Amino acid sequence: MSSLDLRVVHTAASYIEAQLLVGLLESEGVAARAAGSELMDEFSAAQRLIGPTQVVVKQEDLELASEIVAAWRAYASEDPSSETPPPEDG
Repeated sequence: MSSLDLRVVHTAASYIEAQLLVGLLESEGVAARAAGSELMDEFSAAQRLIGPTQVVVKQEDLELASEIVAAWRAYASEDPSSETPPPEDG
């Protein structure tokens, strides 16, 4: 993935959140990465865990990636207490 054709699809609150989103995008066939992850040593990795991290994708995948991120954000913002509990077996 050339850095010249990368676009930010989402800025995650933490490196861990960014890695989860990278995994989701890749499971949907979109090549993605957490920006700057290839340059980390132990100190910067520790600092990354607590700060925002950009998730980047190829320009050509930006539209699909944006749709996936929007669906993920909508799902993540749903109130779990408003869901109907599954019926009990028995």
